[in-house]
Amino acid sequence: MKRIAQGLCLLVALTDVAAAQSLQVRILERQTARAIRAAGFWCNQISDARIDHVLSAAGPTIVLVTCDDKTRFAQYKLTMTPDDKISKIEVWN
Repeated sequence: MKRIAQGLCLLVALTDVAAAQSLQVRILERQTARAIRAAGFWCNQISDARIDHVLSAAGPTIVLVTCDDKTRFAQYKLTMTPDDKISKIEVWN
């Protein structure tokens, strides 16, 4: 019984951590979409974002972002500064 209680406590703790990470990811996605819109591009909902390790190898970090709300689709290449701020947004195909 003691092991079951410990397992349940661990499961609850992991669920809380996952929920916090999920919330943090959603906040970052909203901030990124807002920055893309502020630059004059369309982006209502981010469906994918990933670091391009090939393009990032020679210089600043490049993040490829896909915006897709099931009615419209666009992709962008974000150049990041060393302190993880967006320095440039370009349309990426």
